[in-house]
Amino acid sequence: MDRKGRLSLDMLIGLSIFLVTFIFIAQFLPTVFADVRSEIGLAHEAYKVTVMLAETEGAWSNGTHNGTNWEDYESQWGDTDFVFLPGLTEGEPDYLEFDKLKALQNATENYYNKVREMLGLLTPDRNYNFHVSLESLDSKPYNRTLVTDRDGNVVLDAGADIPSSGYISRYERNVWVNSVYDLVGAYYIGTAGPRNVPNLCRVNVDDIDCNFTYPLRFFAIEVFGKENDPTNVWWLGVCLQKTGTPSSCNAKPDTIQVGYGSPLTSSNVKWEDTLAVKTYELTTILNNIMRDEGFSDGDTVYIKIGIHNTNATLYYSGTIDYLAGKAVAKLVVYVW
Repeated sequence: MDRKGRLSLDMLIGLSIFLVTFIFIAQFLPTVFADVRSEIGLAHEAYKVTVMLAETEGAWSNGTHNGTNWEDYESQWGDTDFVFLPGLTEGEPDYLEFDKLKALQNATENYYNKVREMLGLLTPDRNYNFHVSLESLDSKPYNRTLVTDRDGNVVLDAGADIPSSGYISRYERNVWVNSVYDLVGAYYIGTAGPRNVPNLCRVNVDDIDCNFTYPLRFFAIEVFGKENDPTNVWWLGVCLQKTGTPSSCNAKPDTIQVGYGSPLTSSNVKWEDTLAVKTYELTTILNNIMRDEGFSDGDTVYIKIGIHNTNATLYYSGTIDYLAGKAVAKLVVYVW
């Protein structure tokens, strides 16, 4: 009997196929995990930048002195011996200072590479670009709604242009802003002197007509007192409708009333209070009325403000949300 082993042709073919497959997989796997590592790295950098901005006050040093009020040294931001971390809080995480937000806008516009370096995005072994913005809570990547200040200027939208393709990491974080009245428009609506109203409103002889969008973000009226004769009655009415501008909105003497439809009667007044020298934050009240009346997001709401013998200012914003007595937005960081 022939006891010598022989390697069959089938075994040679099978072994060849196995070796070719093994070599292919060995070469292909690193490219797959390289993409995963890239995405993980970008996500880490975006998260890190958001934490540094939203959880620290920031810091500065010129070699001999230091502090946290880096926003006060704009004239030195570009100096080689001046280093700064552009943190945005006033000592409490997620509670951002309006002045520091504006300072970050200016610093990033004028010293982009230095800000990148201070945020750890530009080092000898890494080179990332970034973009940072303050946006409304319902802002979307494909339809960004930037927060504006009381003068209509964008508060924060700085950095390199966001690319439309490629590996990009986006991280967002809800934040408070310390000064709500720097973020909302202030419009005089009193009964004496020229009125100043939002561009969505029209001034009439005895009232003001506005076309806003549901839901309202911030709507408050500050009453300073009677405008003319202190012995005369005064009142303030706010009327809403879904189908068109209310015909009138005269409130009861010495009251502020909010109602759906017009004229205001006991059957359609939804909320009222004694008119006094104070600020009436009406955002939630108005939104609740509209919700109960079947409004959908994006619907136009027709509002008439009737006012008599009253010195008052309307505070309104279409970009900042108002929750629990504070201005709320989201800090959005892109890294690529």
